Order: sequence, then C-alpha cells, then structure tokens
Amino acid sequence: MKNLRITIIVIFLSIVSLISFKTYRDFIISSDLKNEEKNKLNKLAEVLNECFDLKNKSNRTINDSMKLIEYCLNEFGYEK
Repeated sequence: MKNLRITIIVIFLSIVSLISFKTYRDFIISSDLKNEEKNKLNKLAEVLNECFDLKNKSNRTINDSMKLIEYCLNEFGYEK
C-alpha cells in the first residue's frame, strides 16, 4: 500500500513537472516571437520614415507626396 502511494505521488509529480516545463517553454517561445516581430516592425517603420522624407514635406505638393507615399509602400511596405 505504501509503495502504491509513492508510485502515484511520483507519477503525479512527473506529470505536473512536464506540464510546467511545456508551459514555460511555450511562454519563452511566444515572447521571443513577439520580440522578433516588434524588431521587424520597428525596422520597417524606420525605413518608411526615411523614405517619406518628412523633413522636406513642406516643399512638396500633395500630388508629389501621394506619389512618394505610393512608391515607399510599394518598395518597402511588405516583406519580399
């Protein structure tokens, strides 16, 4: 009877530790993917801001600005 209790406790603790390890691993992978996605978005935002040339925006007409925006989005707006 005592051996049965010990066996059940060991099995229960093993299952709990495996579930905990899997949950921890999934959490780490998820946070790594989120950080990687944020880095990609930040890099893309920097590239687009440079392309839009916001420092000289008052020197352009609205049509020129629209053409520049379309060019930038076509050139850098999606991952190739």
